[in-house]
Amino acid sequence: MSVSATVSRDEETRRPGRPRDERADRAIISATLELLSEVGPTGLSVEEVATRAGVGKATIYRRFATKDDLIVEALASFNEALPTGPPEGSTREVLVSTVEGWWERHPESQEGRIFPRIFAYAKANPRMFCSFYDQVIEPRRDVFRAIITRGVTRAELRPDTDVELLTTLIISSTLYTLQVRASGRDAAPGSGPAHFVDAAIAGFLPRITS
Repeated sequence: MSVSATVSRDEETRRPGRPRDERADRAIISATLELLSEVGPTGLSVEEVATRAGVGKATIYRRFATKDDLIVEALASFNEALPTGPPEGSTREVLVSTVEGWWERHPESQEGRIFPRIFAYAKANPRMFCSFYDQVIEPRRDVFRAIITRGVTRAELRPDTDVELLTTLIISSTLYTLQVRASGRDAAPGSGPAHFVDAAIAGFLPRITS
């Protein structure tokens, strides 16, 4: 769906120091996400974003020095949907429900249509990938870090659990599987979020002593 609201061209002639127009910000981000979903990062142009957002190119370049900066900022807007803290439940239950949420919404969501293209594009753009990782991937890692750290505190996971390693195991297997499934194949037929979580945490569960 196209951005329907056209932002006033008065934005183009604002005096320096005047607060930015939040309507323009929202229109630019929305237009960028729409185009990323439709044509991917390679096909996206600042000119087309400006046209769809109803602003001038100068408005965009006052906010973003490069197209890649614009793309990363637009992708970071997805962070608003991330949980602010672990929900109630056992560590396994919360990990499974979090991964299930990705599996259920990812294939059909705007985020799900965009991310596979972004990973491919970022490989050839190291600077962009660093920003993408810091602003988009790290907040998702934070979600799992919080769940796992709480699990260690509750003694549901071993005290020597490597939080970074376990976070990586869960996220990497999930993202890989979702990307493969998006191509019409299944990397692990018959397996679901619970299988991936159980395999990842198996080595970090408390040892049972007799």
